[in-house]
Amino acid sequence: MACLYSQKDIQNTYEIIQEHMQTKNIIKEHAINRQDIREVALGSLDLSGMKRVLDLGCGYGFFTEKLRGRLAEGAHILGIDLVDRQNRAVFLQTVDEIGYRGEFIRSQADVIKDMDESRFDLVIASYSLYFFPHLIADIARVLSPGGVFITVTHSRHSLKEVTELVPRCMEIMGLTPPQEITINRLFQSFCMENGEERLTPFFGKVDRILYKNDLLFSLDRISECIDYLDKKRHLIFKDIMETHPQKMEDVVSSFHTMIFELAKERGRVVLTKDDAVFRCFSPRRGA
Repeated sequence: MACLYSQKDIQNTYEIIQEHMQTKNIIKEHAINRQDIREVALGSLDLSGMKRVLDLGCGYGFFTEKLRGRLAEGAHILGIDLVDRQNRAVFLQTVDEIGYRGEFIRSQADVIKDMDESRFDLVIASYSLYFFPHLIADIARVLSPGGVFITVTHSRHSLKEVTELVPRCMEIMGLTPPQEITINRLFQSFCMENGEERLTPFFGKVDRILYKNDLLFSLDRISECIDYLDKKRHLIFKDIMETHPQKMEDVVSSFHTMIFELAKERGRVVLTKDDAVFRCFSPRRGA
């Protein structure tokens, strides 16, 4: 499958670390499910023998920080991310603070194609595998025979309440919307609904853990909903940016108005935020 988002799209979405952290805080503040999904992903797993760890799409170390005290003494964690800027420094600081050795590579995830077999005991891809599902075979290949792959991903219906508004906004502006907007195609490339099917050929055992969740924004806090979505504008409005960039601000303005109207009508806005954890064991080579 061709890449749905360019390096520039991804950098524009994730390069400002303060905004990425604000997004995390907004989700935490408005989530119905109060469990930390990282704790759900790691719960009951014995990682005490894991010495070599790879975090694909590591960002600033959101998932990595939860590995504190779980790995073998002196473990080495390699983070790979397309966005360097501040991620490198904060990721390496995070690894140091949790007591392990760290390394950061600024690269696309495809760099693992050139890595040796059985190089890692643990591979993590937290909210990133939908950008590179074509690498699942390589993830299995770089894992040791007893290695574990943990990935966290969205439902294909994630944020459906607002993504459904994008085609309507385009039509209001006189634009013809695509049959499926790009962000929905991204979610569908690897998601809660198809993840097990995509992983099973490459792993002897795949456990799926569902994480039901919604984000609830009351009318008096709807500005936080707008702020949350605006930080994802390069993902949500990819189709407009690509084909009609001159209409971008008009479409976004119409989108914000629709959300405010929805909040006034219902007294709140609820966004679908169902996720899933996949824990994969017994990697198969050459599958």
